[in-house]
Amino acid sequence: MNRVYYLAVAMVTVFGLIVGVASAQMSDQEAPAEMRIGGQTVINGQINAFRSKRHDDAFSFAAPNIRSVFGSTDRFIGMVKNGYGAIYGARQWSFGRSRFLNGDLFQEVLLTGPNGKEWMALYTLRQQPDGSWKITGVQMKEGVARTT
Repeated sequence: MNRVYYLAVAMVTVFGLIVGVASAQMSDQEAPAEMRIGGQTVINGQINAFRSKRHDDAFSFAAPNIRSVFGSTDRFIGMVKNGYGAIYGARQWSFGRSRFLNGDLFQEVLLTGPNGKEWMALYTLRQQPDGSWKITGVQMKEGVARTT
């Protein structure tokens, strides 16, 4: 692997830690329905794109800052497969709580990975100037029981 790849992985890891601190400080107020639906639509789209190996489509759901860090679909997919395999190969998923804080939408996703392990993914999304929602980061936690 090259230096750019490792730098990108480090940046995503640091971002995940920041998201973890922010999520711990979120209020208990649910995000407005329009935001929640917009974010969930994007997350569904990306997971379905991973499942059907439509990698360019999956990369298109990433925010511009994430796209610029990885620079190509292949690098992005390599990072996802190595660091977020449970999402890449998700068998099933459902949505948990969603919160809106300081311009970011935080959406919990409860999922079962390809090996049957349970996970909770906390996605962060930001609305773009064109009104679309894009994924800015994901933090994973293993062993979270499904509620459905």
